[in-house]
Amino acid sequence: MTPEFIKAYKGLNPAQKEAVDTIEGPVMVIAGPGTGKTQILTLRIANILQQTDTPPNGILALTFTEAGQKAMRLKLRQFIGSRADEVAVYTYHGFASAVIAEWQDHFSHLSRAKQLTEVEAESLIREILAEKKFNKLRPLGDPDFYVGKIIKTISDYRKEAWTPTLVRKNATEQIEFIKQDESAISSRGATKGQLKAEALKRIEKAERTILLAEVYQAYEDKKRTERKIDFDDLIFELLETLEKDELLLRLLQEKYLYLLVDEHQDTNDAQNLLIKKIADFFDEPNLFVVGDEKQAIYRFQGASVQNFLKFQHLWPTMKVISLIANYRSQQGILDASFGMIEKNYGEGEHLNLRIKLKSAKAEAPRPIDIVTAGNTEAGEQYLVQAVKNILTQDQQKTIAIITRTNRDVERALSLLEHNGLSATAERGTDIFSHPLGRLYFQLLEFLADPSQIEALAQTLTAGLWALDFHDSTLLIRQIRSGQMGEVTQKIPVLAELRKNLTEAGAIEFVINAGEKSGLTKLATKNPLAVEVWRSIVALAQDLAQQKMIEDPRALIAELLAYRQTAETRSLKISAGASDAQVRIMTAHGSKGLEYDQVFLPYATEESWMSKHRGNYFILPVEKEEGDEVSDARRLFYVALTRAKDHATIIFSLEDNLKRTLTPLRFIAELDSTNISRIELPALTDFSTQNSNWSAEIKNQTELIEYAKNTLLEKGLSVTALNHFCDCPSKFFYKSILKLPEPPASSAEKGNAMHEAISLVWSELDKNVASITANLKKGVQDYFVHSLLPRSEKEMILDELLLNAPKVATALEEHFSTKGQVSSEKWVETFFQTKYLDRPIELKLHGKMDALVETADKVLVFDYKTKEAMSVGAIKGETKNDNGGYFRQLVFYKILMTGSHFYRGKTIEPALVFVKPDSKGRCPTIQIPIESADIERVKKEIQNLIDDVWSGKILTKTCTDLECEFCQWRNLTSVS
Repeated sequence: MTPEFIKAYKGLNPAQKEAVDTIEGPVMVIAGPGTGKTQILTLRIANILQQTDTPPNGILALTFTEAGQKAMRLKLRQFIGSRADEVAVYTYHGFASAVIAEWQDHFSHLSRAKQLTEVEAESLIREILAEKKFNKLRPLGDPDFYVGKIIKTISDYRKEAWTPTLVRKNATEQIEFIKQDESAISSRGATKGQLKAEALKRIEKAERTILLAEVYQAYEDKKRTERKIDFDDLIFELLETLEKDELLLRLLQEKYLYLLVDEHQDTNDAQNLLIKKIADFFDEPNLFVVGDEKQAIYRFQGASVQNFLKFQHLWPTMKVISLIANYRSQQGILDASFGMIEKNYGEGEHLNLRIKLKSAKAEAPRPIDIVTAGNTEAGEQYLVQAVKNILTQDQQKTIAIITRTNRDVERALSLLEHNGLSATAERGTDIFSHPLGRLYFQLLEFLADPSQIEALAQTLTAGLWALDFHDSTLLIRQIRSGQMGEVTQKIPVLAELRKNLTEAGAIEFVINAGEKSGLTKLATKNPLAVEVWRSIVALAQDLAQQKMIEDPRALIAELLAYRQTAETRSLKISAGASDAQVRIMTAHGSKGLEYDQVFLPYATEESWMSKHRGNYFILPVEKEEGDEVSDARRLFYVALTRAKDHATIIFSLEDNLKRTLTPLRFIAELDSTNISRIELPALTDFSTQNSNWSAEIKNQTELIEYAKNTLLEKGLSVTALNHFCDCPSKFFYKSILKLPEPPASSAEKGNAMHEAISLVWSELDKNVASITANLKKGVQDYFVHSLLPRSEKEMILDELLLNAPKVATALEEHFSTKGQVSSEKWVETFFQTKYLDRPIELKLHGKMDALVETADKVLVFDYKTKEAMSVGAIKGETKNDNGGYFRQLVFYKILMTGSHFYRGKTIEPALVFVKPDSKGRCPTIQIPIESADIERVKKEIQNLIDDVWSGKILTKTCTDLECEFCQWRNLTSVS
């Protein structure tokens, strides 16, 4: 064991030590905030490896979020080194996905299944509801009223492991129960002896739910027929397979000898059932469950309490250990918050879950500040000044501003930025209401109907069409007075766009409209605007593929119609400086984090207490009266207990429009001996946006931070690295901003062949005839949904079908390579480095076209839809090639050798050229990779990191004077 493990183990208190040392049998740990939950989980895994002969991959640790998974893995590396990567640490969905990938033969019905998009899900539901028997779910005047609600409810059913049969059975039983319930029958007045109106309403809801069960079943059938899978399917499919596949269940039970579950209070019934199935192999399984009912923020109170009781009933010998010592907060915060959270329980209820925490800190308790501001301006002024004071006094202090809603996160971030304070936050928006989204749809409105002159005027007002202020203002006046003659002269590109309406491909037009109007230029000035633009294009692609639209006019009509019916289409990105002292987040986002100082502004009923909306269908577990308040109280408790040294709660008595606001009810429930009150008068002349912060500096900073966050969150592919080595500008626009591009013929040809080759590998027969048939089927299936214009699709398809027999003949021996085959295999590893003194861990990833694994080596094949190249050309030693293909082979070797799955095996990457040459050959070319090649590519990765973290990526250009990407440099400046 490492010195870090020994030191951490010696530092455990008796309760923590008991949890770490009790490695056999079922154990439940009640771990409140700051009690060292991640520490004991990871130390226990290390202890299991030390005390037993269990291999690292025989331990399964399940956590609720990707952030929790990452934190556990990083902590584990400190204690056991590189073996940490072999321990199975997953989110629930990640685990289901890994099982399906590893045992593909047990999930043959999911082979080649594609992710179901939001648009496709809506389209499937509409298609089902079109049947006459579902008319009650298509109300007159608003036939899409139930579409979104049905999708949400089906998702809820799957999370609780409810099948269509169970939904129907439960609803039918409820109808019978209501009819037999004497309390549901009126005993007076004109309706005496009849069912009460409230009972009739419940029956109507149950009958609607029976209809929903039919929709649910049809939805599942259609997904399976069309080989589509959605996010909730992963766990549900695994559970259904384990129910009937005894062999797979035994394989999992025998593989995972120890099972650890984090954040158990938030697990749903489907996740609990998965845990139970794996743990059921032994009468007393080695199951270790950690959680705290008081911090359940994804399950309401009744359900979260049941989570704890359920496992205790299943395994009565389960040892329960309560952690009392808190290593995060001073006692004043703990006592004040405990007094509040106690209101969630009745007298004597669940005493074993209500653990009063004792601070391990020696410092004297400090009260929580409750700031009552006369109006919002006064509260915000206090927040700004308090943050400034902390930053001035101590640059090491960490600060969190925690709100209930994303709207308030955005408000707090803007407040600090406009006062010259750096902060980071997760920003969210709806693409239809974001200014760039509204602007683009106004552009589409005019292109669809030239009589919509006000829409054109709005695009001019926003700065499209590259006109100066004087010309724009004059043209707007002329348009609004009906003088349209000047438009074509001043905006000649409009005539070009109208011509393209009848000539271009649908997606090509959507993207070109953004580029030619200047909207793309506008988007590149701000990371959130870039995400909005990408999301609009992605929506257009989904609609075009789902409805097989090739005409730009039809796609514009579909986009405008979708905007009318869709409630929202949301996205989120990280914004602000990634290393800022101040972080702004929602209470949900704060879970698992800790900060020296915590501020909770906007602590009003209006911000925190959501208005309860009735359910239109029977849900697996219905909320009871008071659950909404209990849920919000737990969320406030989580937010408050993020604080280590001090917490400040701020609420205002009036908003900016002088509307009365109500203090959040939980403030009055805090233990009064641990609070200090501050009262501020209303302000009338304070501006919270009084900074002269340069818009250009702000945008440049945001773009640099966006580049960092993109790399840290998404990782680096060899495609992105090749872009960087070609040109830093190309990397920035294509791999960071990922500006949408029209589908390219060469890329679509490659994608089609990759699909076809994957199909060949998945089939048992690999003679020339079957290979030919599968190649043809694969490319034909792919081009059904390709977004290329029809003429280009037909030309490429003809070429690929003509070449299929030649490719099959040339590659018959290749497809007979012996070993365990995986096609389209995702592989990742981590590149650990530093920028200046800051450690950086960057995920490297790639999708291998095909892997063939034997006992001592792995063959890695990457397919290229072009004629064979010479070794010199591949390595970039000729005038016309830059070595990108060889860099790809080296990158793949780095990936594979870094993955614990292939550790100790010889890795042999090769290129397979699948366009027959004049002699009908499709050669496989393998080039020896030397240690110097690996070091060179690692140096290129380091150069990329240095350029991004230093900000040079925004100014660096390549040596090609004609480079289209370097010519885009002016797009990131504020004009």
